[in-house]
Order: sequence, then structure tokens, then C-alpha cells
Amino acid sequence: MIVWQTDQRCLWKVGNLANGGNARDRRRMRRIVRSVLDTYGYAPKGADGSAEKHQSIWDFVIKYLVPALALAISVREAGDLNVLAASALYLLALFVFFRGFWAWCNTRPKTVALYVLVGIAAVAFVWFDYNWIREERTPTFLYLVPTRELIDCERRAFFVNHSGLKRLENVTIIIKDNKSGSVEEIDDYKNGIEPGPQNPDAPRYIWVKPSHPWDEDYTITVTGSRFRSVQETVLRSVKQDVQFATQITVNPNKKPAVRCRDSLLPEAYSLGRGATDSCMTLMAAERRFLNRLQPEPYGFQLANGGYSAVRIRTLPTASDLDAQSEDRHLTEYEQTILRSKLSEYRGAKLLILYAGGPKTLAYATEFRDFFQSLHWKVDGPRAVPAGDERVVDVQISVSQRYWNTPDPRAADLLNSLEGIKHRQRYVYDGAISPDQIVLWVGPKSPDNFRPDDCASAVLHPSPGVPHTCEIVSQTPGFCPFSPQ
Repeated sequence: MIVWQTDQRCLWKVGNLANGGNARDRRRMRRIVRSVLDTYGYAPKGADGSAEKHQSIWDFVIKYLVPALALAISVREAGDLNVLAASALYLLALFVFFRGFWAWCNTRPKTVALYVLVGIAAVAFVWFDYNWIREERTPTFLYLVPTRELIDCERRAFFVNHSGLKRLENVTIIIKDNKSGSVEEIDDYKNGIEPGPQNPDAPRYIWVKPSHPWDEDYTITVTGSRFRSVQETVLRSVKQDVQFATQITVNPNKKPAVRCRDSLLPEAYSLGRGATDSCMTLMAAERRFLNRLQPEPYGFQLANGGYSAVRIRTLPTASDLDAQSEDRHLTEYEQTILRSKLSEYRGAKLLILYAGGPKTLAYATEFRDFFQSLHWKVDGPRAVPAGDERVVDVQISVSQRYWNTPDPRAADLLNSLEGIKHRQRYVYDGAISPDQIVLWVGPKSPDNFRPDDCASAVLHPSPGVPHTCEIVSQTPGFCPFSPQ
């Protein structure tokens, strides 16, 4: 009987709800619906047709502003999110933000103003989002372009070019010469590199001295903030022209972003094999950039083996070099090397001659004091004979008698000049007696100059004959063979 009554009450309630329920149930349902609508800005209309809206500033901040900001910040912090998905989430955040203003649009002017504001925001979003997607989808990387000429027959300038739309920060460049294994690391671009072409007045470049000129192979790794690329480049002279093959890979993509190969490059080089594009455009260095290189080139060796001089190589006068030179001293390390090899030659005769000014004289005097401490018989320092005033750095001369039989004293002296800029071979001079060695001390030459680039100094110069460093070698060394 009790079960039957319970079932009757349940059936009565169900039927009551189906028919609209009693007054109390209907009032409770209206309150629930109104509460939900009020929460999200859909207030019911009053008798005058206006919306009854009670949203406060704190409601807007908590329900709309905070979620929109949280959504936008989370997308930004994700970092590696797909650019299209990130754009969709940014659009959702914008919608949530503007949705919060709808509850206050209780008049027509306010509603129109909101529509206008949303329209402007939508146009701005589309513009900025398009540029952002284009920037993210366009590969951004640095690539290095070597000069087609071998500058001064010994080095190339690798111009640092930017491709893409994004700025690269905290850049480090590592250049590996695959022929020799030598590695050069460059940190000159830590402050970042802006997109766009090079500044013609101050181009970015790196000096590289190839181990095998005209048959060169490099791996160039560029790293930066959230960026890494690898450039592989082969350069070779073929049929009196320069031929390139280049491949650039930008992480995390494994497929090369750029790939090219010149048609005359021998098949023995596998890099870029199968590429349809030549490297004529990618590996082109603008000629005007060559005029901005420092130190200024004296000439260029071409792929056909020829040499083109662009300016005459000269040295400043001895007095000017002496004024420009820093104070030189025999360091403790240099003295230790000299002493270990020369102390056995007690009583050896040494003539010290100097050219230049007071700085060079002070340096020559240090040599005298040191050799006297080894009990050598030292004469000087004296001024060089007329005609030898342009001698530079440190040079050694011995008697011509030792042409076939080396003088052990001079050989050990030459080998012990470690850390001292000097001529790499001593000079044979018929005017020097067999028991004497002549030590020439001149002002320090520029960093890009070697004392071997000058003619040797002699004890008795001949009048009318060009003397040491009046004429200098136009290249730092021999120009390498250019394979064809």
C-alpha cells in the first residue's frame, strides 16, 4: 500500500512538470534561467523594451578580461604552437574580451559604438595576423657569401647576409674548414641582426684564410636565440671561373631551405647534386662592398690565376712607424727561450744596429743588456748605415761563408726568437766577418706586413740601388696555384 502511494506521488509530480508545474516550481525555474542569463549578459527585457543589465566592473574583469588575457598569454608562452592554431586562439581571446562589453550596450548608440570598435579591432587583427603568419612561415636565416676573388692571394671575405623577415638575436657563427679541420668562432653579432639588405657603407663580413685556396669546402653553423642553421658550401675554380655548391638547412626542418649548384662543378663533389638552381644569384657578392674591406686589399687573385693590383703596397717611414709603434720589451718568456739556447755561446760577437726613433733604440738596448748578461761581446746599438733606414722588426745577418755550412750560433739565435716578430731566414752578407753576427732592430711593422716582404738589409748598401723596404712585395706571399 505504501509503495503504491509513493508511485502515485512521483507520477503526479512528473505530470505536474509536464503541464508547467505548480506556481512554486515555475517561479524557481524562472529564477534559475534568469540567473544564468544575467551571468552572461542576456538579461530579460523590461516593460520599456530596454535590457535589464546589472554587470559590474568586477564582473567584466573576472568573467571576460582575465580569461581573455590568460588565453592570450598562454598562447604566447607556448612558443612552438602552430601559427594557425595560435591565430585562432588569439581570435577567441579577442572575442571573449569584446563579449564582455555587450552587457552594457543598453542603448542603440552604445551598441553601434561597440560594433564599430569590434570592426576596427577585427581589421587590425587581420592585418597584424597576416604579417605575423607571413613572418613565421617565411624561413629566416643567415648565409655567408665568400668573395669570388682571393684577396691579396691569401684570404677571402665572407659577407654575412640576412634572408627572411625576423630579427635574429644573440648570433654566433662557427666556420669550419673541412679541408684542414680548423674552426673559427665569431661572436661579433651578439646584439642581433636586423632583416633586410646589407648596409653598403658598413657591410658585415668575416675574414677567412682557406687552407686549400680554389678547392675549398666549408661547414658554417649559425646559432641564435631559438634559431640554428647549417650552411654547407663548396668553392672551386673550374675552366678559369668560380663554381659553387651550397645547401642551407634551418632547424627544425630537415629539408634544405636553399639548395644550388653551378653546372661546371665536377661530379666528384656531391653537395647539391640534383639541384636545378645555379648559385650565380645566391653567391653573388656586391662589388661595392669590396671597397669597404679593412684592411684595404692590395690586389685580387682571380679564378684564372691572374692577379689584379688595386693599390701599391708601401710602408710608412721608419720615424712614422716608430711613433705609431707601442713600447716593445723582451718578456720573461722570451728571455727564457733565448737563454736556454744561447747561453752556451759565451764570447760570441754580436753587432746590434737599429733604425727608427727612441722607442726602437730602447728596444735594441734591451737586447744589448740581455746578451751581455750571457757574456756575449756586444757592440752597439748603433744607427744603421745610410740606405738601411727603413729596416723593420728584427733581422739577422751572417757571413756569406756560411752559405753551405750553417752557423750554429745564428741558427739557434733565429730559432729562439719565439714571440718576436722577425725575418724568417737570416741573410748572407759578404761584408760581415765569419766570427760576427749582426742583429738588426727596426720599428714594428703593421700587423698585415711581414719583414720578409722587404728586401734584406746589408752592411754596405750600394748607392743608387733600391734598399730595404723602399720596394716591398705586393702580396704577403706567393699566389697559390689555381686548378683548372
